[in-house]
Amino acid sequence: MKQFKLKAAAAAVAAVGLGAVHTAANAAAFFLPYQGASGVGNSLAGSAALGEDASTVFFNPAGMSRIQTGQVSIAGHYIDPSFKYTDTGSTGPAAFTGGNGGSFVPNSALPALFAVIPLNKWRFGLGISAPWGSQTDYAAGWRGRFQADFTEVKTININPSVSYEFAPWVSAGFGLNYLKADAEIERSQLLGGPSEGRVVLTGKDSALGYNFGVLVNLSEATRVGVSYRSRVDLDLSGRQTVTLASGGVAQAFDIRADLSLPAISQLSVVHALNDRWTLLGDLSYYQWSSIQNLTPRNASTGAPSPSLDLNFRDTKRVSAAVNYRLNDAWLIRAGLAWDQAPVGNAEARTANQPDSDRTWVSLGARWDVSAAHRMDFAYAFVSLAPSSVNHTVTNGGTLRGEYDNSAHILAAQYTFSW
Repeated sequence: MKQFKLKAAAAAVAAVGLGAVHTAANAAAFFLPYQGASGVGNSLAGSAALGEDASTVFFNPAGMSRIQTGQVSIAGHYIDPSFKYTDTGSTGPAAFTGGNGGSFVPNSALPALFAVIPLNKWRFGLGISAPWGSQTDYAAGWRGRFQADFTEVKTININPSVSYEFAPWVSAGFGLNYLKADAEIERSQLLGGPSEGRVVLTGKDSALGYNFGVLVNLSEATRVGVSYRSRVDLDLSGRQTVTLASGGVAQAFDIRADLSLPAISQLSVVHALNDRWTLLGDLSYYQWSSIQNLTPRNASTGAPSPSLDLNFRDTKRVSAAVNYRLNDAWLIRAGLAWDQAPVGNAEARTANQPDSDRTWVSLGARWDVSAAHRMDFAYAFVSLAPSSVNHTVTNGGTLRGEYDNSAHILAAQYTFSW
C-alpha cells in the first residue's frame, strides 16, 4: 500500500508539472503568489512560519520540519479578473483611433504541486509551480495598439528542497529552483502612410536560482520564519518578426534580451492565542528594481530594437490573518493584505503591465477529512487602486487613460499523507 501511494504521488507530480507548462495565470507585476489554497485563505500571512502542509516548500523549506509523515499537496487556482481601460485623450500614430481594449486580461487556471518526505531529522521536498507570469490581450484595433497589444510571460519552476532540524526549536532549509520561461510581445507599427504592420517578439530561456529559510520556535505558542528567494537572471533568445497588413513578412531576425526576476525576502510570525485562535502576520520585500527595461537586440549585430521601459521600483507587502479551530474537523481562515505596486506613477505605467497597489480580502476553510486526507478551500478578492497612464513611446505616441482593475480568486487544495 505504501509503495502504491508513493507511485501515485509521483504520477501526480508529473501530471501537474506538465499542466503548469501550458498555464499562464494573470497577476500584477509578474509574481504569482497562488501557491496553495491554505495560503490564499490567509492572504499569504504567516506563510513562511506556518509549516502547515507541503506548500511550505515554496514559502520556507525550513517549515518542512513540522511535517511528520510523507505528504503531497495538489492545488488548483482559478483567477477571474476584471481589467478595464478608459481613454482620456491619447495622441500619436493614426491618432490612436479605436476602442478601449475590452476586458483585456482573460480568465486562467493555475495548478501547483508540493511533496515532502521525512527521514529522521531531515526532510526532502519537491515543488512544481508557476511563480511568475502575466498576460494582457487587448481587443483588436484598440487605441493603445502601437504601445502594446498582446503581452505574455509564462513560467514553470521545479524546486527540490531539503531541511534539517538542528534542535526542537530551530530548523533550516534550502532549495534549488530550475525556472523555464517563455515571453511574447505583440504590437502594431506604422509602415509608412496609413498602413499598419505588426511586430511580434518571442523569447525563452531556462535558469537556476535558489531559496532558503530558517524557522524558530520562540515558545510553544509562537514561531518566526525568515525566507529568501534569489534573483533569477534570464537571457531570453527568440525572434523578432514584422508582418505587413497583407500578412507578408517585412522583416525577421533572431534577438536576445535580458530579464532579471526579483529577489524576495519574507518575515512571518504565527502566534497561537489558545487551542482555537491563531494570529498570523507577514512582511515581504520585493527587489523589483532589477527590472528597468526589456531591450531586444539583434543576435547577430547587437543593434537594439525599441525598448519596453518598465522602470520598476522595490516594493513591500504586508498581510495579517486569523485562523479559528471550529472543531476537530474544520479550521476557518480570514486574511487581509496590502501589496505595493512596482509602478510608481502614470508616466511609468505601461499598457503591457497596468499595475497599481492592491488590497487583498480573503476567506478560507480546512476540512480534515481523516488523518490521511485534508481539503482546503479559499476565496480572495483583490482590488487594485484606480490608476492612470500617461506613457510615451517613441513611434508609439502617448497613451492617456484610466484603469479600473480587480480579480476574484478561487482555490482548492487536496493534501494526503502516508
